[in-house]
Amino acid sequence: MSIKKKIFLVISTVLILSGIVIISIWYRVSSKLTDTYLKSISESTMLDACHAFEYLLKDTSYMAFIISSNNTNIIKPMEDLNNNKIENNGQWNKEYLRSRRIIERFIKELNGYKYYIVGITVVAKKDCIFSTSHLMQDNKKIYEKILELDQDKLKKNMIMMNPIHVEGGKSTYSSDYVVPAIKGITDWNQNLLGYVILYFDYGVIENIFSSNLPEGSKFQVINANKSIIFSNCNGEILNKNNTQKGFVYSEFEVKDIEWKFTLAVPSNYYVKGINKTVLLTMGLMIFILILSGVAEIIIISKMTKRITLLRDRMKQVSKGNLNALYPVKSKDEIGQIGTTFNNMVTRINELMNEVAEEEKQKHKVEMDFLQAQINPHFISNVLNTVIWMAKVQHAGNIVPLITSLNSLLQSAMHRERDMILLKDELAYVDNYLTMIEYSGSYDFLVEKYIKEKDIEGIYVPKFILQPIVENSVYHGIPKDLSRQGVIRIFVEIRNEKLYIAIEDNGSGMSEIQIKELFSKKVRKENTFNGLGVQNVNERLKLFFGKNYELKYESKENRYTRAVFVLPIIKEEKFYDKS
Repeated sequence: MSIKKKIFLVISTVLILSGIVIISIWYRVSSKLTDTYLKSISESTMLDACHAFEYLLKDTSYMAFIISSNNTNIIKPMEDLNNNKIENNGQWNKEYLRSRRIIERFIKELNGYKYYIVGITVVAKKDCIFSTSHLMQDNKKIYEKILELDQDKLKKNMIMMNPIHVEGGKSTYSSDYVVPAIKGITDWNQNLLGYVILYFDYGVIENIFSSNLPEGSKFQVINANKSIIFSNCNGEILNKNNTQKGFVYSEFEVKDIEWKFTLAVPSNYYVKGINKTVLLTMGLMIFILILSGVAEIIIISKMTKRITLLRDRMKQVSKGNLNALYPVKSKDEIGQIGTTFNNMVTRINELMNEVAEEEKQKHKVEMDFLQAQINPHFISNVLNTVIWMAKVQHAGNIVPLITSLNSLLQSAMHRERDMILLKDELAYVDNYLTMIEYSGSYDFLVEKYIKEKDIEGIYVPKFILQPIVENSVYHGIPKDLSRQGVIRIFVEIRNEKLYIAIEDNGSGMSEIQIKELFSKKVRKENTFNGLGVQNVNERLKLFFGKNYELKYESKENRYTRAVFVLPIIKEEKFYDKS
């Protein structure tokens, strides 16, 4: 059964049963009505209203306790406000602004949580008053009145003050007054730090005690000082011991706030024309039931339609559509749920963006760290070569070597750029091989299998080829010049991916050696070897994910081949950190 049918069934049952019960009770009362029964009804009416009001007072007191006992958002900021100056050279200091922000955010979140609380104010001292409502424009005068109250009592209990006039607007029930409910804010040593003020809607009191009262009823509320808090008697003081004929009196006292409630119900209200109204009441009840049924269908249909829409939006969000917000058109419970849902979805979007930004920054740091590892090793190796040539050749061929070195160093210094053109990366490899060739320590040929038009405009991460070429030179070509080595470079675009292979005709490597090459346990040698291979492989994963990496293939005494599988990137800004 759908929620619409359930609600319809429940309300219909309640309406029918209520009609039957009301008619039955009315018939019984009409035959047994007496003065004693009138008094009972009057007292019952009073007690119900007073109990309802007491419940709201207890709820208000509990809310005041929750606010005043909150250590993080109230007590700690209040201690800071009381222990520090709020101004430096005529300007609010940082401690004051931080404490104000914490307190105001907290009370604003609670504001509106209870329909009968129209505003919340937290007072630290005369110049530190924070309020959620624009209706309360005279908080400093209230602060002065608070100081006249029993401060020891405020530490433990809530005190209700006399109603005050609302300036600049109306409360929830269109009343011109609110009733301040005061509770002291204390630290763990029961030292008074300040006060929390809950502005109780005066219109709620009027609504509780004025609605459902018999016509002609008199009602008043007075405080301990005999001041009238509320009255519909035009200033007349009601007294149970000074009664008027034709009225049934009842009294009730709320001890916690020392308010006395007096109700005078006209006795003729219950007896006048009872017999004549029985049939009319029955007909009226039937009409009300029918009208209620029609209204029930309309209201339930509108309500369930909104609930269904909210449910659909939640389903969309659960499927990943974080733009599926609920159109809030009311401030009722469904509207509040919709607002909360929208805030939650918005916050999820914000958190996802924050996580993405954090991951981006994390990758940046990791790549910078890996890049920083390369440069010292590279420079050390090159300088060793320069020193050796200077000693052996007496610096005769130093100019081409230094030119190649300068080109490589210039590229290494531009660390803000992670991506460069593939043709430039190949040029860096040429510069490096030029330096190795001048060293005279290795005899090798370089063969390239590249179509220039295929690589035009393609970007790759900087310094991914040179470490692999260096590894081929140092480990694939014999140092004793017993045979000529060959280094082959292949570039190919296949299946919308970029394939780059660097191959030597050296002694090759075993499977164990290849695994050691990618091991985290890097051998401290004077060349890149394992360090360079690991570095390149980690950088590729950081750039493109696990689907793109460096692979090694080898056969002992035949060849070693390093293979890059990369995405085709034709926009430098795609990975530009600047």
